[in-house]
Amino acid sequence: MIDWLEIHQLAIAEHIALEFGGSFTAVTGETGSGKSLIVDAVCILLGGRCENALIRKQREQAEVHGGFQLGDSHPAMRWLREHHLDNHDECILRRVVRRDKPSRAYINGRAVNASQLREIGRELVDIHSQNEHHYLLRKKGQLALLDQAADNTKRVAQLEQQYEACAAVRSQIEQLQARSSMAQERAELLQLQIEELAALEPQADEWPQLEEQQKRMNHTHDLRTAGHAVAARLVGGVGGASQSDSGSDSGNGSGNEPHSVSVSLVDCCRQIQRLVEYDARLAKIIAMLEEANVHVSEAAAQLQTFYAERAFSAEEMAAMEARFSQYHELSRKHRTLPGLLVEKLAQMRAELSGLQDPQAELTRLEEQWRAHHADYEKLAHAISKNRRHAATRLSAAVTELMQELGMAGGHFEIRLQPIAQPNLSRYGHESVDFMVCANPGQDLQALGKVASGGELSRISLAINVILAAEAPDSTLILDEVDVGIGGKVAEIIGQKLRQIGNHRQVICITHLSQVAANGRHHWSVTKQTGAQANVQVQSLDHQQRITEIARMTAGADVTPQSLAHAAQMLQSGLQSA
Repeated sequence: MIDWLEIHQLAIAEHIALEFGGSFTAVTGETGSGKSLIVDAVCILLGGRCENALIRKQREQAEVHGGFQLGDSHPAMRWLREHHLDNHDECILRRVVRRDKPSRAYINGRAVNASQLREIGRELVDIHSQNEHHYLLRKKGQLALLDQAADNTKRVAQLEQQYEACAAVRSQIEQLQARSSMAQERAELLQLQIEELAALEPQADEWPQLEEQQKRMNHTHDLRTAGHAVAARLVGGVGGASQSDSGSDSGNGSGNEPHSVSVSLVDCCRQIQRLVEYDARLAKIIAMLEEANVHVSEAAAQLQTFYAERAFSAEEMAAMEARFSQYHELSRKHRTLPGLLVEKLAQMRAELSGLQDPQAELTRLEEQWRAHHADYEKLAHAISKNRRHAATRLSAAVTELMQELGMAGGHFEIRLQPIAQPNLSRYGHESVDFMVCANPGQDLQALGKVASGGELSRISLAINVILAAEAPDSTLILDEVDVGIGGKVAEIIGQKLRQIGNHRQVICITHLSQVAANGRHHWSVTKQTGAQANVQVQSLDHQQRITEIARMTAGADVTPQSLAHAAQMLQSGLQSA
């Protein structure tokens, strides 16, 4: 359940801090007081759409924090573990809406995206709004409600995946069949391109080596001259090198030139050695200089090897340049990088293979389609079975509740219609129709044709109440779903919500005193006006509840009689618990 909720700088709320209890909480307040702001905040917290227009005036960002109490086997806890976001039994969500930047989302202090908030939100909270009965008129909405009752939600998601997979493979099959007339022309073109590219015989690691080799060829003289000069500077004259090659620092070529680095290091060691007897620490300096002289000699030896290598011949350079140019020409022709020509050749050969044997490719695709179709059918049959059972059960339960909601003799029935078409359906083997007769003696007709606005609201509420009782793992939030209801029916709805609250957290924003009187907890929402409006939420004690229920019943003119009636309503609600 929701344990606590904090709202900062959101719309007309500067700061709201709420601590929730279990069971049924009623939220009331005058029209326009900001009651639905709580629902808006929860929706934002659970990954819903948030716009910077919701940020309080003259503020740069708004924040919503919420803590949820989870059991070890709760679906949301399993989700947290699967995504490595669990933190013992804690689930703290946070959403930050910024004026000029994208929103930020966090789960247990770790950054996530809005879609992850939505995923876990579906396990935490079930929200129903006052306009939901319009959703009930659409076949897609009716099917979604039935699948919720049938515990089909995950299967339907898997079914859609198989539907998409079947459709994608079917599209490939149709494209392959449509291309058959052009396959020969394409195969001939590919054959020519493959032969041209195969003549190059590109190797996987050849291009980087070609680039490196070209650099060395183009700078052979610079490498030889600089290498010889540096080697001579390091150790003196180099055997076998001419005076012109070695540079002005080579001296007489004896290896003992006074200007060589090696000779200088030896001389330094000799000078320091005479001082060791006065300061023993200088021995370490001598060791360091001797080690440096070893590295200088090794560097000079390697440089001698580099410039002693034979020069590239004109023929070798011409061959390398020609191959380098071939790579560039073919890469431009095939619109790819030179280093990717090997992959391009493999792709063209694979495509040619498919064109040369289209029947083999067609057979492969048809086998793939049959595999996806088999998975689709398996899921669809399981979904249909669950739908039939749920339709029977939900039809009877809604019909029974209709009798209590002022529609005595009314009847509700969910009919499943097989889909008679050759193509697969995204939603399975059947469509659904919600049928109703609101009065005895009438024939069943489609819900949208016979139900008035009030009847539609009551039927929608009946379905929500029944489904809510079957899903104890998540918090149920009802946002003024009791619009168009009053009198005895409102009292019954309040009692039903209180019953659900015995095993599930329920938060109901209501304008009906009969519903509010059945809450175990009661919050009042008020709006303070001034330079800038501000919403406040107060938890009411017993006496404050009496006053609030009297206000809801009698309006602004609260009398002793209305207070007495409110006290009686509240007492009746407490006794029915």
